[in-house]
Amino acid sequence: MKWRFGVVMVVCLWNIANLKGQNIPKCSEIFFSEYVEGSRNNKALEIYNPTNKMVNLNQYRIVRWPNGSSQFSFALSHKLMGFIPSKKTIVLVIDKQDITKVGLDTPVVSVLKQKATLYLGNTDSFNFSMSFNGDDALSLEKYNAQTGKYVAVDIFGKIGDKPNPCWTDKYPYLGEGNWYSMDRTLIRKSWITHGLDSNESGIQKAINPTSYFNPTTEWISYPKDMFDSLGYHHCNCENASMSYIKNLELQCYPNPTTGKVIVNLLASMVRNIYLVSIQGEVIPLELFYSSEPQFGKLELNVEHLKPGFYACSVTLLDGTTLVGKIMKD
Repeated sequence: MKWRFGVVMVVCLWNIANLKGQNIPKCSEIFFSEYVEGSRNNKALEIYNPTNKMVNLNQYRIVRWPNGSSQFSFALSHKLMGFIPSKKTIVLVIDKQDITKVGLDTPVVSVLKQKATLYLGNTDSFNFSMSFNGDDALSLEKYNAQTGKYVAVDIFGKIGDKPNPCWTDKYPYLGEGNWYSMDRTLIRKSWITHGLDSNESGIQKAINPTSYFNPTTEWISYPKDMFDSLGYHHCNCENASMSYIKNLELQCYPNPTTGKVIVNLLASMVRNIYLVSIQGEVIPLELFYSSEPQFGKLELNVEHLKPGFYACSVTLLDGTTLVGKIMKD
């Protein structure tokens, strides 16, 4: 089911000190798990629920802080609605669905539409919460009924800072190094179990970074317009269990093949992989990695293998083993 919202445009000043958030023990609060800043309007955010309970989203909102601004605007925020089941995700996609639009107003591609749970922002030019373009900070905030204020539970980027043109892997973010927040898909590392935080006397809190935002510490960078990982997230909060993948049959394609084989797993999920011939010969993976296996799905080069059947054995990060078959022509 898709939802769509409108927001009244009101602007007010915001004190960044209010973003110091609530105490966040591990696996107790939802957080950003994926960030997509793709071509044209292909923009998405994934939120993961690491808790053991279903989370009501009515008490949360998304806020965009554009171009180094620290001024809050209702036109740049969006209240959420719906629920996230335990250990599941919700996918927020910019509301650009009109196929008659052209130029800067081109709609999101169909494959991204299929991933959307909620469409947010910019339908009627009233809200721009999802119009981020690489140099904007984003916050996920929760309403505190006792104080009547929202507090941040996760922050992407650093509110008040403007990188040029985006955050990279090289400080002070003046365009040098590998780009991270523009024309990229970012996936939160599996060992992250709560929102961006510091540790103050043993208490973890979501706060704006005190020095600078380093995307390399918690995010894995992939090429732009990579949407296949949206809709699920691997996190250590699952008690070292990839429940979403255990029932998935290992698929290799094309199959049969004469050369390269794609395995339906992200490289970041895999601890090791090897092939076994019908004669029992074990063939290590390192002979067959693609040149950039870290970018997206695993790719094997089997063009030098003898024709015949091979078993493909994959061990995931949690120790789960999946086995598929490859036929080399």
